[in-house]
Amino acid sequence: MQWSKASILALVGLAFLLAWVRPVLADDPMPSRDPAVFKLQLRQASLLCKRMAQEIQSLPSDDPAPVDPALKGRAHQAYALLRAARWGMELAKQREESYQDPMLDLAYKRVDQAFNLARYPVDFTGAPRSEYISNSVQNLNQAIRLINQALVILP
Repeated sequence: MQWSKASILALVGLAFLLAWVRPVLADDPMPSRDPAVFKLQLRQASLLCKRMAQEIQSLPSDDPAPVDPALKGRAHQAYALLRAARWGMELAKQREESYQDPMLDLAYKRVDQAFNLARYPVDFTGAPRSEYISNSVQNLNQAIRLINQALVILP
């Protein structure tokens, strides 16, 4: 059997993609329907978002250099914590099919909003620096408020 150059390149590309994706996914927190776990993830995300907002706010707005990869990595970690907590809350909601907890639904809505806000510092690092700083800090501060509200609502 003869392999074409295109199929060999496709296999090599797939191998590199899998080698890159596996370590990235291994670092992300795992979702759990246990309220103690997703509440801990929310607390950690709130603290990390606060730290991120302070770090991003201290960036010089006129620096043309790209955002530091370590800063972007911490922003991804905050986002990943929110994603895991949100997913865990979804699992908890599915488990309670016979009785829907309205407080869990309210908390979930706030976490879902915070999850979407926390994406900005990760996804828009290519935006102009002053816009990135302003929008990231604003979104992270709003995400912190929503996460803290959800933590108060959750039992």
